[in-house]
Amino acid sequence: MLIAPAAVLLHAEPVAPMSEPPMLQIVSSALGELAVSPTMVMHFPAPLGGFPLYREYALVPAAREGLWWLQSIEDADATFILADPFLHDSEYGFDIGDAEREALRIVDEADAFGLVMITLPNAESESATANCRAPLVFNLRQQLALQVISREDRHDVRRPIDLARYQPHAHGVRMK
Repeated sequence: MLIAPAAVLLHAEPVAPMSEPPMLQIVSSALGELAVSPTMVMHFPAPLGGFPLYREYALVPAAREGLWWLQSIEDADATFILADPFLHDSEYGFDIGDAEREALRIVDEADAFGLVMITLPNAESESATANCRAPLVFNLRQQLALQVISREDRHDVRRPIDLARYQPHAHGVRMK
């Protein structure tokens, strides 16, 4: 199953319950206090690499189109920045297998989208990099997410990425 660009899917309205649940209050060391809709809390059936204790994360839009924050519900210090790889590279793509489809409970391909983790540089002369080899795949309808190791050898673990290509927008959360 080929994963679709996130930009198209994230603008769709999520399936709303009969009444809107109260917002969750989350504290983030990087982002401050956040009010997050419970519909944007994702459960990882398998933990992210290097973070075996955490399985619940809030997916929060950043202040640039196509960038997202992934904030651990369980640890205020575990914050990641994610990017829509299709905005950076229209040729990017990867398949997920039957086991990943089952873990994410994907029935319709339109329910799945992928984001890549970004590593910010230590020095101004360096570039941010994207882990295109191990994207995160989301099923918003089921509130599930999974880090998937791509079967594509052409994808780099540290691919340089120009964050200026992600346009600023008024909505979204900025670092504090």
